[in-house]
Amino acid sequence: MINPMDQLYTQALNQVNNARPNNLVNTEESNPAEFTNLLKDSLMTLEGKQAESAQAVQSLIDGTADDLHTVMIKTTEAQLSLEVAVQMRNRCLEAYNEIKNMQF
Repeated sequence: MINPMDQLYTQALNQVNNARPNNLVNTEESNPAEFTNLLKDSLMTLEGKQAESAQAVQSLIDGTADDLHTVMIKTTEAQLSLEVAVQMRNRCLEAYNEIKNMQF
């Protein structure tokens, strides 16, 4: 049986690979709305995972949860999603600061 963390890692890699543009040569013609939609979708996914985690914890507290295993998986998914989002934000800020500090 595959470890659930391995499945999450594989899913995250697949999402990153699918998010890459197929043609990096024609970046001039890329649509800014595509990036905006990708960012909105990612944030909505993050928010959804956070809500699922909160709901799973609440159901565990209420006693309506089926098992602890599912609750732990959902909270770990939410935690990993948040960590990825924070790392992406940090990388974007680093890139912005590098561009800002460039001298032309």
